[in-house]
Amino acid sequence: MTLPERLSDLPMRVAALLILLPAIVSAQDVEIRPRLTAGDEFRLEVTRVRQNTRPPTNVTSRTPVTVRVISTAPDGTVLDWTPGDTAFGDPQVARDPVVATMARAVSGIRFRLMLNGDGEFTRLTNEAEVTPKLQAVLDAMLQLIAQALPADERKTFDAALRRILSPAALLAGATTDAQIYFALNGAALAQDETVEAQIQAASPVGGGTIPAAFRVRMDSVTAQSASLSTTTTYDAAAVRSVTAALAQQVGKPIPPEELAKIPPIEMTDEGTYLFDRALGLMREVAINRRVAGGGAQRFDRWVIRLVTAPSR
Repeated sequence: MTLPERLSDLPMRVAALLILLPAIVSAQDVEIRPRLTAGDEFRLEVTRVRQNTRPPTNVTSRTPVTVRVISTAPDGTVLDWTPGDTAFGDPQVARDPVVATMARAVSGIRFRLMLNGDGEFTRLTNEAEVTPKLQAVLDAMLQLIAQALPADERKTFDAALRRILSPAALLAGATTDAQIYFALNGAALAQDETVEAQIQAASPVGGGTIPAAFRVRMDSVTAQSASLSTTTTYDAAAVRSVTAALAQQVGKPIPPEELAKIPPIEMTDEGTYLFDRALGLMREVAINRRVAGGGAQRFDRWVIRLVTAPSR
């Protein structure tokens, strides 16, 4: 079975799950694999940008993250991922009580992550500890939002949002940055090699999976580093259907005749990765997501930079 065929059989939670190492890795291939030891500590900075055309929105935030390696073994690594306080580019945004509450959602919470032997993120091992903390922040956020709604709409709104923001959805959202950072671990490609596959991608807007075309390329290789790029193109009609399903969940169903008038929603992720071969860590990861449909457009960008490398 070819590599693309093997990929097509996998549900995609993160891009890491899309890349399977070939049975035999050639000497020319570069393996994207961490080189960590117990006690290693490094620091990252996560920058997020969101721009909307309708309504006009431009929000930038930065969050420091401390990562500490708890243990390593041939079959996997356990590490703590602890975000710090989020800073916003616009002080007025930071003063919004809802935004401030959301920013506190993960600050100081220790997420204990499990990586497999190739360094792929597999699961959160302290869900029982983290879930109540995230739930408490969700409760506070929904109370703030409800205060701005008419009294007769509050109960319906609260129930709808809780259906969407289930414990599993909260945990997935809270670990998004970690999943992005470790996304290509496990890949093995030679310079100028490209792998393409049709996959079932986890829906970025919730609601299961969406058919997508995935592409990863090893753009350049030196003795010190490797640069890779990825593209994920989501099925436009499927994105529209998932969006309509979410509208139904929040009590704002779109009539079939109106849904038929809505053009397909285009959604594409483009990523770049700079891998430090000596450290076995990404120096920088950047993901650009563009969503367009019905004359409106949204742009999301994540940049994760290695600020302080482990002391060796």
